[in-house]
Amino acid sequence: MDDLAGLQRKIELLEKEFSGAAGRQRLTRVAVQTKKDVDEAVRDTLGDQSMSGWRRKKPIVIKGRFDIVSDHEFNLKPNIPGPMVVLEFGRNFGRSGPVERYSKKTGRRLKSKRWNGHTPAKHTWSKASKLAEQRAPGRVHAEVHKTLVKFFG
Repeated sequence: MDDLAGLQRKIELLEKEFSGAAGRQRLTRVAVQTKKDVDEAVRDTLGDQSMSGWRRKKPIVIKGRFDIVSDHEFNLKPNIPGPMVVLEFGRNFGRSGPVERYSKKTGRRLKSKRWNGHTPAKHTWSKASKLAEQRAPGRVHAEVHKTLVKFFG
């Protein structure tokens, strides 16, 4: 009878461990490991973590970040979305050609070419998402395994 009471106590403690603050800590550990997948995809694309030539020659460091949504869910996203969109789809995808405007002084129509260079799509966010989807289940499994070993030996 004592064995069943002890088992019931362990199961109750285990239930508390998987929800609340302990569950969020476990999820945070998994999310911290998973955001490194974004960093890896950016390094594979660029060679380092930054895009140079943006904003007066100051390099923009692109990293992953996450938001905890609930006790069992987090959202992974880039820290700066604009440059990641450029890495994913390329620059000037689908919009090129002349731009027409009118002079306020003379009223004449002026044509200018709106083009600052085309870059190809590198699909960096797709690569990062794929890495995260492949590796996150193993990370979750490892965290759950640690907790079960802690309670049941």
